[in-house]
Amino acid sequence: MGGGLHHAKKSYGEGFCLYNDVVILAKNLLNRGLKRILILDTDAHAGNGTKEGFYEDGGTLSVPNYHAKRGRVLFIDIHQDPRTLYPGTGFINEIGSGKGEGFTVNIPLPPGASDLAYKFCFEKIIFPLAKEFKPEIIIRNGGSDPYFQDQLTNLGLTLEGFKIIGENVRTLADEVCQGREIDLIASGYNQKILPLAWLAILTGLLDLPVDKRLFKEKTTPPREAGLEETKEVIKELKTILKKYWKCLE
Repeated sequence: MGGGLHHAKKSYGEGFCLYNDVVILAKNLLNRGLKRILILDTDAHAGNGTKEGFYEDGGTLSVPNYHAKRGRVLFIDIHQDPRTLYPGTGFINEIGSGKGEGFTVNIPLPPGASDLAYKFCFEKIIFPLAKEFKPEIIIRNGGSDPYFQDQLTNLGLTLEGFKIIGENVRTLADEVCQGREIDLIASGYNQKILPLAWLAILTGLLDLPVDKRLFKEKTTPPREAGLEETKEVIKELKTILKKYWKCLE
């Protein structure tokens, strides 16, 4: 469904976003009795409004033989390095505070980060954290703006990369929460690519057959662009978060 207006704050809009439907949706689900929600933000821009909505979120999750964990919402945000893009937040040391400490996870990627860089992040951070957290539902938001020829951003995803994101989210939902996932697709500033990228996400999410020629690129970014830099980001992120998550030790 449309949505994913992740920049809007509690009392005002920001960054093309009038209200934050990601936060509204998650809080509504919590009010209905859900105890653990994973929000996965794959937009090229950091979801600063969503982050603020749950930065100090409470609740208690007890993990046998490990840390007593607090936090009802695990927010994982994979985005372009905030030193190079609006809104200038989303650094790896922004990890939450109070009862939410350790439950905000920012993965800032270097400009040009390729499909392989995204796959590495899913493998090393997103899948392990989700499996340890065991959410009851996943909310993903993000559209086409990580595309390598977007008009406002500088990442390196191809159309196949968007399909891979959809496939990974579907696999993750099947493995940790019986397939329960809500997808909010918005953003993207290359009008020719936007519908194809959204379609690529949906075909991955829904496991739909598609003619591969539809996603054939005229030009593609380097296959491993940004991969080594991304590995360094993941290494540092694990160092920061390992005291909160056993899977990152």
